[in-house]
Parts: sequence; structure tokens; C-alpha cells
Amino acid sequence: MVLLSLISFLVFSLGFSQEVNVYAIVKGAVKKVYVKEGQRVEKDQPLVEINPDLYLAEKERLTAQLEAQRLKLEKTERDFKRYEELYNRGLLSKSEYEDWKNRYERERATYLSLEAELKGVEKLIEYCQIRAPTSGVVKKVFVREQSFINGTLSPHLLLILSED
Repeated sequence: MVLLSLISFLVFSLGFSQEVNVYAIVKGAVKKVYVKEGQRVEKDQPLVEINPDLYLAEKERLTAQLEAQRLKLEKTERDFKRYEELYNRGLLSKSEYEDWKNRYERERATYLSLEAELKGVEKLIEYCQIRAPTSGVVKKVFVREQSFINGTLSPHLLLILSED
């Protein structure tokens, strides 16, 4: 599972000497820095892009696991329904029925867990594109292309932006 923590990327200087630190919660090599110190930026403008390859590989792995789990869940559900029918007709003990019900619920929980983990990785892929949280002027940039950002360990200040 991917751990989340904050990395500061950019600091924007806001009107009355107010500054906004820009953070990322991902790790990877800085693919592109779109801004320079002193540059004016608008809200939601791309600032920094982090290479998403680590997360894309994780997404592929989880997608494959989710598909395998989906197939396993479908088979377990079919089996459970057969055993449930036997139980309802009095041909299966309550203990055996509960065992099959528990198997089905475990497989379903595993499927839901993988599905949630995949959604989290997809969100991290989105977070590889760092955008301006507000309009302002880039006050200080602390990263450069090809530098490594480890947003999963500790905050890493990337830039300062002065807000309008």
C-alpha cells in the first residue's frame, strides 16, 4: 500500500506578504518544472510534474490483482449460492453453510479492499501534476528537473508563491 505524506513544492507570495506553500504527496523524479521564480501564475496552472511511472506500475499490478480477485469472487459466490440452496432445503448443516458464507464474505472484502487501493493509486497519479492552488507570483523554486521527490517520507519544500 502506498503511504501518503506531504512534500512542499512551491511557495507563492500572496499580496500582503502572504505566502502559500505548495505540497505534493507523491514520490518520483521531477519530470518537468513549468515555472520560474518571479513568474506570474494563475490558479490551477501546472507548476511541476512528477514522473508517475512508479504509480502506473502499481496501478497495473493492482488492476491484474483486482481482475483475478473478481474471478475468484464470482466463483465463490456461485458456490455459496449452491450451498445456500442446499442449506435452505435442509441438506447442509448450519456450520457448513456458515463456512461458505464466511468464504464468500472474505473474498468480497478482499475485492473491495483491492478496488479501494486501486482508486488511491489512481488519485496519486493525478497528484503527480502539481497545480497552482491560487493565482500569484512564484517567489522561490526549490526543485529542478530530474531531482527526486520523496513525498512519502517527509515534507519537501519545492517553491514559494506570492498570492495576489
